[in-house]
Amino acid sequence: MSKAQPSISEAQPGMTGAQPGMTGAQPGMSMSMERADIAFKVNGAAVSVCVPPVRRLSSVLRDELHLTGTKVGCDAGDCGACTVLVDGGPVCACLMSVASAAGTVVTTVEGLANGRLSALQASFLDHGAAQCGICTPGLLVAATALLDSKPNPTEAETQDALGGVLCRCTGYRKIIAAVMDASRHADGVDRRMPQSGHAVGSSPIRLDGLPKVTGGEKFGGDSFPADALAVLVVRSPHYHARFAFGDLDAWIKAHPGAVGVYTAADIPGKNSFGVIAPFADQPALAEGFSRFRGEAVALVAGEREAMLDLDLSDFPVRWTELPHVLQPCEAQAGGAQLIHENRPANLLTTGFVERGDPEAALAGAAFTVSGAIDTSYVEHAYIEPEAGYAYMDGETLVVVACTQAPYMDRDDVAKVLGLAVDKVRIVPTATGGGFGSKLDVSLQPLIGLVAMKTGRPAALAYTRNESMISTTKRHPAEMKATIGADADGRIIGMVFAGDFNTGAYASWGPTVANRVPVHASGPYATPNYRAEGRAIHTNGPISGAFRGFGVPQATIMQETLYDELAEKLGLDRLAF
Repeated sequence: MSKAQPSISEAQPGMTGAQPGMTGAQPGMSMSMERADIAFKVNGAAVSVCVPPVRRLSSVLRDELHLTGTKVGCDAGDCGACTVLVDGGPVCACLMSVASAAGTVVTTVEGLANGRLSALQASFLDHGAAQCGICTPGLLVAATALLDSKPNPTEAETQDALGGVLCRCTGYRKIIAAVMDASRHADGVDRRMPQSGHAVGSSPIRLDGLPKVTGGEKFGGDSFPADALAVLVVRSPHYHARFAFGDLDAWIKAHPGAVGVYTAADIPGKNSFGVIAPFADQPALAEGFSRFRGEAVALVAGEREAMLDLDLSDFPVRWTELPHVLQPCEAQAGGAQLIHENRPANLLTTGFVERGDPEAALAGAAFTVSGAIDTSYVEHAYIEPEAGYAYMDGETLVVVACTQAPYMDRDDVAKVLGLAVDKVRIVPTATGGGFGSKLDVSLQPLIGLVAMKTGRPAALAYTRNESMISTTKRHPAEMKATIGADADGRIIGMVFAGDFNTGAYASWGPTVANRVPVHASGPYATPNYRAEGRAIHTNGPISGAFRGFGVPQATIMQETLYDELAEKLGLDRLAF
């Protein structure tokens, strides 16, 4: 446990505004300088924009020219989703100022088809190389540059050319095959579905494949209304802290273009949400104290241009750091501060499965193995950060956002904002990767609150750091187990115990704690068995759904021990 910090500090750079991930602002990209007319060609057409010369080329393409096929996943040149061709060469548009594009020829994914699909786009469809589609434009553009110079590239050349564009969904195999096979698709691809009676064994193109390869697919940040207010989020820089706001009205008046600041006091409904209703405990905006680093405490809404340049380092909030715990063993220690007063020993919940008499079975086993394994947080790392907008349609709140669970979003947004369920409509966009994390509510109630309070559309797109610091992760696990077998190599008993770090709020912690004991023995007959899973609160990131709900962690434990047991038995580990 850390010691409490007695000092109370004003907000500082790197705490509420100047540090990436603490707000939605884009540090280091000031937009306050004079505008300039900048001319270049895009997809064969001459264009001229009047913008600050330091504006990112990616922003100009998307926001000024409405070419949203160019995606933004990181604004740091790491993911490559924003790849465009500049004078024929691939460039990360998020790292290039629009001034540097003056006089050049820029090609985006929208310019590849030229009235019909290019051979590469057709090959992507034929091979099923586009999955969620968020990285597809960048891959297509990078591959186009390769094929322009090498129409029949080797696999090594293809891998090298695509190395700057990340794909989170696939294993790259279909993508590489599609690029290498592009020359065979000069005449396009058959987009017809198989005839009745001939579908089994066929490989039709995916129904939503065409917009993914043309740049026409609309993700969470691709359709913001022109008159939408931009929303920034003020987040806690501490794992655990009390906070108090200063004069918010005076701060708004001192920042032209800012329309309003919204806190928990502005929430009209119940300030608590969660995917499992009996355990719902997470506020949309924290009240009085924050439980994890990155927790939202306030919203700032304003005109888009003003928000691009807004520095939140002077936002009037005072923090008092409190003791925090980051590991389950710390959270369970005597005297540890409770993260939720109604959950003794910081225990969220426990799952338990028992069959037979495992102790007696293990005592009589010819061979036993025991071990302990810890696993860490795992970030979902989808290429598309959370994004969406909200607006009022009469008395109905409409939220358009990337999500994996529109009905759960609807129910939680209605509860938080004090609306009837039939007065909230969630419109899912295409989702650029989710893997479980986008089952949880993120920005939906935040943009909904601003839209309700102002009567104007409200839009928000998380930065990469903001997405990583505030959304759910795979549960870290601390596991130990013993497995026993008889002399013939038959498993006769097993005991398993696992503590799962569920972070500051419940999310899918109850599911993990209850599912792991069911699966901890794997698909193997185990006549004598006991397993317990515990979800324990800490001040770490919230742990949620991530492909398997704790089962992958338990699989690491069980399979490691089964391999050791096979070695003791003198058996091949696969035969065993």
